[in-house]
Amino acid sequence: MVNMGLLLVTSSIHEELLEWAGMVNCKPINTPVDTKAKLSSSAGAKFHDPIFYCSLDGALQYLMMMHTNITYIVQHVCLHMHNPHDCHMVLIKHILRYVRGTTDLGIHIHGSPSTDIVAYSDTDCALCPGTRRSTLSYFMYIGGILVSLSSKRQPTVSWSSVQAE
Repeated sequence: MVNMGLLLVTSSIHEELLEWAGMVNCKPINTPVDTKAKLSSSAGAKFHDPIFYCSLDGALQYLMMMHTNITYIVQHVCLHMHNPHDCHMVLIKHILRYVRGTTDLGIHIHGSPSTDIVAYSDTDCALCPGTRRSTLSYFMYIGGILVSLSSKRQPTVSWSSVQAE
């Protein structure tokens, strides 16, 4: 087993995370989200090792800072850290299979003469099956460099996507 402290300071974080999760030789996939999955907080059997689940989830949160394209789905698996089930672990494995195929992607910081501020936001419009709350995500760039990102479940139910954004 790889020491998680070492995972955070090495340059080959992708490989160490996959090795630690036992997924070095997994088949890569093209998308971080299983678009057909509707997760429930109580679906299926409880996962046998919740500490391992939380550790993988924490490592994915760290990796999310370099791979902003997994922000949305990592936020969803974080919602189940208190009571993980087998279906939630399947979702983490799905994310790790995506990471396997995208080890060469990430944030590259470079100098830019531009100081243009660009922001993007999106909401999933009440897709949480348990609460019917929306999740709002945003990304902010200055001169083409990501400076802020967030993915957060809204505290109340929105009646429209315009109201949520």
